[in-house]
This record gives sequence, structure tokens and C-alpha cells, in this order.
Amino acid sequence: MKKSILAVLAVLAGATSLMSCQNNNAKVISICASELPHAKILNDCLSSIVKEDGYTLSVKVLDWSIQNDAVANGEYDANYFEHVPYLKTYEGTTALYAACKVHYEKLCVYANNTSKKTLWDGAKIELVNDVSNVERALQLLASNNILTINASNYNANKEFANFDVTHPNDGVTFADAYKNCTLTCLKESQLCQSLPDYDFGIIPGNTAMTGLGSDYATRISFGEAPSDELISQKANIITVTKANKDSEKTKELVKACSDPRLGQYISGTFGESVLYHFENGLTTDFLA
Repeated sequence: MKKSILAVLAVLAGATSLMSCQNNNAKVISICASELPHAKILNDCLSSIVKEDGYTLSVKVLDWSIQNDAVANGEYDANYFEHVPYLKTYEGTTALYAACKVHYEKLCVYANNTSKKTLWDGAKIELVNDVSNVERALQLLASNNILTINASNYNANKEFANFDVTHPNDGVTFADAYKNCTLTCLKESQLCQSLPDYDFGIIPGNTAMTGLGSDYATRISFGEAPSDELISQKANIITVTKANKDSEKTKELVKACSDPRLGQYISGTFGESVLYHFENGLTTDFLA
């Protein structure tokens, strides 16, 4: 009789423990992110906002190249590192979804030598090699009258689809004052490490913050003056699986990202290099 009672108590204790664990997990939002500014934003600000609703953020810094797969495989509830054009290039079998837009990072030209930050004729320039970002880099140079982007790079729908990253100089025409400059396209993960081999690098903000050190801003030669349209198009997003887009965890993340305190934190911490920009992906499908 005593053994039967003990067995029942053990089963009940195990069930209670399991239910407690499940309940706890329901209030833990796991999210992978790039180190800067993403993980810093999550840990220093967003975590305290979701805590008010009883949630805990569990943040893991991962290399940007594996974050979409990590979410698609169910290892994390969400990630925070990319913009919508990059998400659209994802070729995994699990459909991903842009839950909301959060911030925009200005694209800047960084000098190898901080005493020579003015671009000169003959300078060697490195830029990223993924098509979703290379057009943005070229537009930055074009807006400063350094080159023009050849019309042949665009298809009949005016999409930037024909640029050859292996021969980038064939896709542009340099202005006379910069006719001896050269472009080289590299993987984003190589840009900071390779900057000593070039005179200038056009490096996405989060990569520059992480790879160039705390004094990265001293290397800035010039940056973009983004339009509202560009900010909306290239704002960094919270990504989830499409199957989880209406989950309570996703709704909580979107709610927290819309909080004005997040905007105040971003502007107060990063100044003009990171711009707060919220748009709700649960009411608008940015991938449509």
C-alpha cells in the first residue's frame, strides 16, 4: 500500500515538474542575434520591456550566416540580424517571416588609414558581395559623385539583377576624378579582416561595429543620407518561422519593439549611426 502511494506521489511530482517546466518555457523567448547592435539592444533594453509582461529573453550571439537556419530548425524562437531583401534570398525549406522592423544601420565607407579618410583617385575599395547589399554600396558611391551604376545591371522590371560580383568594375563607370579606382566584392564576414589590404571598405553597420573595434566610428570617411523609403526597405527585422508568426512569443516581441523606450535607447546609445524604425509585420506582410 505504501509503495502504491509513493508511486502515485512520484508520478504526480513528475507531472507537476513537467508542467512547471513547460510553463516556464512558454515565458522564455529564445532569440539569436548579431553581437552589435542587435544583441546589445536585446540585452540592455528589450529584455526589461518584455519582463514587464512576465517574459524572459534568452539571447545568443551567433554568426549571421547561420541564424536563419537556426530559426528554421526550431533552435530559436526568432533572430535579429537581417533586413527584408536579405530574408527574401533565404532558400531553406521552412518558410520564414518578418515579424517587425526595428532599426536601420547607416552604410558607411571606412578608411584603412584614419589619417587619409578622403577618397582619392586610384583607391582600392572593398564591398560586400551579396546582391541584396551590393546595390546599396554602389548607390552610396554614386550619391557622392564617385561613379554611376551602369543601366545594364537592371532587368526589364528595373530590378538590380545582372550585376557580376566577380567583375564589379564592369558594372560601373567611375567619374573622371576617380577613374583609376577599383572595386572588389568579398563575403561580408571577410570585410573587416581584409580592410588592411584595401584603402577603403564599404561595410554594413553591424559588421563594422563588431569587427573594427570600439573606435570604428573614427574610420568613417562618409556615410549615406538615407531616404524614408530606403530606411523602410533596409530596416533590420525580427525574423520568425511563418508557422509561429501569430504565437504569443512573437506578439510579445513585436509589442516590445513598438515601445517608445526602445527608440529612446537606440538613439541615446548609438546616435545617428543606428536609427530606430518600427513597422508591424503582423499587420503587413513585408515578404508579399
